Order: sequence, then C-alpha cells, then structure tokens
Amino acid sequence: MTTAPKVDGRRERTKRTRAAIVTALTDLLDEGRIEPTAAQIAERAGVAVRSIAQHFASREELLLAVALHHTERLTHAPVERHGSFDDRLEAFVAARTRSLEASAAMRRAAAVVLGRSPAVAHALEEVAKERRKETSSLFAAEIAVSGDSTAVERAVALVSSGRAWDVLRGEMGLGAKAAREQLAFMLRSALGH
Repeated sequence: MTTAPKVDGRRERTKRTRAAIVTALTDLLDEGRIEPTAAQIAERAGVAVRSIAQHFASREELLLAVALHHTERLTHAPVERHGSFDDRLEAFVAARTRSLEASAAMRRAAAVVLGRSPAVAHALEEVAKERRKETSSLFAAEIAVSGDSTAVERAVALVSSGRAWDVLRGEMGLGAKAAREQLAFMLRSALGH
C-alpha cells in the first residue's frame, strides 16, 4: 500500500501567494497601469501589502518574476523551419504579431522603468536575444544567400521587434491586420523576396 506524498501546506500557500502577486501585477500592467502601487497590487492579489515584501525581497525580484511569467504565457510552438519561404513567413508573422500585440502594455511599462531597473533591462535583452535567434534560424537559408548576412539579420530583427510594431500600430495608426501585412512586406524586402 502506497501513501500519497505529504504536502507542505506552508510551501503551497507561499507558491499560491507569490503567483497571485505576480499575476496581479501582470494584469495591472496589461491594463495600462504603468507603475501600480503596492496597495493596488495587494488588493488585486487579495493579499496584505506586507505580503509583497515577505515574498519578494525587492521590486527588482518582483519585476523579474513578472517578466518570466509574461514570457511563459506568450511562448508559442516553434515555427516549422523546413517549409517553403511563404509558409515559414506566414507562420512566423502570425506568431510574432500575436506576441507583439499581447505585449504592447508590457513594453510601455518597461520603457518607463528601464533606466532604473536592471531586471527589466536584462529581461528585455534576453527577449531580444531569443527573438534574434528565432529569426536567424528560421530564415537561415535566405540570410545565407544575401550579400551581407549580418546586415540582413539586423534588418529582420529590427522590423520584427516590439519597437517597430509599436510604430506601426501607434505612430502610423495601422490596425492589427494592416500592421501584420506591413510586417510581412518588410520581412520579404529584408530577406530578398
């Protein structure tokens, strides 16, 4: 006869409280509240304000947890790398635009605290690095035949970045569908198609 492993109630409560705080801050940021107060976070999480400090040693630690949570919720299945250029481009643009659109509020919040938050700066660098790896791998064949692979990789990274998406959607006033079409056009141009 086997017995179920004993559950540590305190550890489980700690996990739930930490998750509630991270989710609360993520939701507030998604709603456009750039720098919510501890009281707003606590109220949304259904915890006491002091719980935030008990579960996160610093605001930086909390921001890192939010960045990780945000990254995990936007993770998508890898785009098939062996299809035709058109198939790869279409799948990539669909996945990237979903991610960029869902991250708009997070990017606005990150821009406000970037200069004073090493955690946010690091998280943004890691996201950019992963996105560059994805595009370099996905479009390796097209980049390889270009005259200057480094320049093409940079162009692809730039046009498929959050900043470029925000310019298309905000400054240029394009709707999501038109911005998506523009992204595909810019990628085709950068990749010589």
